[in-house]
Amino acid sequence: MDSPETKRISVSIIVPTYCEAENLPPLITQVADAFNARGWLWEIIVVDDNSPDATAAVLPALAKNYPQVRFLIRKEDRGLSSAVLAGFALARFEYLVVMDADLSHPPEMAPALVDPLLDNRADFVIGSRNVAGGRTESWGMFRWLNSAVATALSRPFVGQIRDSMAGFFALRRQLLADCDTLNPIGYKIGLELIVKGRVRRIVEVPIVFRNRTRGKSKLTLAEQFRYLEHLSRLYDYQFPRGSPRVKFLIVCVCGLLVSLGAIALLVKVGHAGFLPALALGLPAMILVTLLFFVRYVRTQRDFIRMKHPYREFFLISCGEWCAGLLAGWAAHQVCGMLWSALLALGALVVVRYVLRKILLHDVRGIRGQRLAPAKPAGAQEKSPSVLGSS
Repeated sequence: MDSPETKRISVSIIVPTYCEAENLPPLITQVADAFNARGWLWEIIVVDDNSPDATAAVLPALAKNYPQVRFLIRKEDRGLSSAVLAGFALARFEYLVVMDADLSHPPEMAPALVDPLLDNRADFVIGSRNVAGGRTESWGMFRWLNSAVATALSRPFVGQIRDSMAGFFALRRQLLADCDTLNPIGYKIGLELIVKGRVRRIVEVPIVFRNRTRGKSKLTLAEQFRYLEHLSRLYDYQFPRGSPRVKFLIVCVCGLLVSLGAIALLVKVGHAGFLPALALGLPAMILVTLLFFVRYVRTQRDFIRMKHPYREFFLISCGEWCAGLLAGWAAHQVCGMLWSALLALGALVVVRYVLRKILLHDVRGIRGQRLAPAKPAGAQEKSPSVLGSS
């Protein structure tokens, strides 16, 4: 028969950090007060990305005062999402809460996020700024606009959820086992869990999102671009046929406009004939494609099966150029310059699509078997230099 101790509600709080030494003492004190008031078992796992501030000294001191504090100082990996996954790998308890260390997420509300899980009203709970009773403290117009656009872009995944960008959320451990492989980019691990776990029952608990009072925000322009890259992956996952095709069309339209502009410029300003202008203008479309392809190889390498992506891109580009030039020459025998250029670019696109599918083996969006979440390298290592606990 289970003892009363084992029947107590148990919660692991995951806190990813970077240069948050000033915020950790008040954060842990407030978390302790909130969970001790409920009489729950709890632990707080701080995953730090080898901060250059005093974090490495603050954490052992906090662990002496609070035996529930455990920490991992990562000396190789970086990134908020991978830090959260590392924290999940170390967590011992049934319920998991993720929150920031900067006190923007109210620690006293952390137990309230677990309540809908306890009474089985939800599989995923968000601390929301955008529902009745929730709000943010004195945001400027730019920050409001940035949040609104980011939320709108995530709408196809979450339906009517108002605050899909939240980094303050709770879930059961079982949800991790039910997720497909997790490979987030950037900082929106919550959105990744909702999509890859195919979560339908989501409850939003209102919170007041506070402004940081110590330290500096980590939300840089680079992080915003990583969020867009993350969304790109999730669109491929959720819409495995439609998403790559829409992206293909977007790239083609961008390339089409650049290439037509280059051809017109060569004819009018450079006084080139149509065929020389076409021969020099078609590579403009290929260069536009290359810009997108470099990003694709860098951010979604797991979806590419060929060993030498740039070599095969070059081969495809040669095929595109030859097909476009031949089609343009044939069309120019009976059509005007504009229609001949459009037909040449159309032939280029068709050849590109066919050869990409034959040579690149583009597998974006294929879900495959349901796998356990990927565990970051080193998450289970317990070297005294990086892992601390009571």
